[in-house]
Amino acid sequence: MKMKKVALWAFLLFGVLVVPVNAGQTTVEQKPPRVYIDKGACPFECCTYREWIARTDAPLLDSPNGKKVVGRIKKGEKVKALTGEVHSVPLRVIAQHDYPNAGVKAGDTIYILHYEGEGSCKVWHHGKALDVENFSEDAAEPKSTWWVQIRTRYGAIGWTVSHNNFGNQDSCG
Repeated sequence: MKMKKVALWAFLLFGVLVVPVNAGQTTVEQKPPRVYIDKGACPFECCTYREWIARTDAPLLDSPNGKKVVGRIKKGEKVKALTGEVHSVPLRVIAQHDYPNAGVKAGDTIYILHYEGEGSCKVWHHGKALDVENFSEDAAEPKSTWWVQIRTRYGAIGWTVSHNNFGNQDSCG
């Protein structure tokens, strides 16, 4: 009976000593979602949501990637851009540079999410989406789609993809 108590105390003591050491050691990479959705994103320098002018005809869908058409935009029509979402497939890279403003060190695994403009990029690092200024990695851009929510002058509200098919998106020019 005495031996069992000693063994139990040894086990508990050993467990207490070992668990905290192992708890701090995480080798599992915290990956982003397969498709990252950045709600409210406006993905270039001086990008702004305001009155835009349609350069092409376009359908308005009930949601990003939606199937139901809720309205249509005609070329030349003025519309109100309400918000947007950038949907991207994260691109895994090993950082070649330190980015102190985001806590990224050379050699860290990061996932590029999308370009934000003026040398800034949205990246995934240690389970979080971060804005990285002066981003200078030599990597391909991840595949991304910019969905915008539009209200027509007739009151229809829906989503469409922005592929340079609107004017007046850039507040700088």
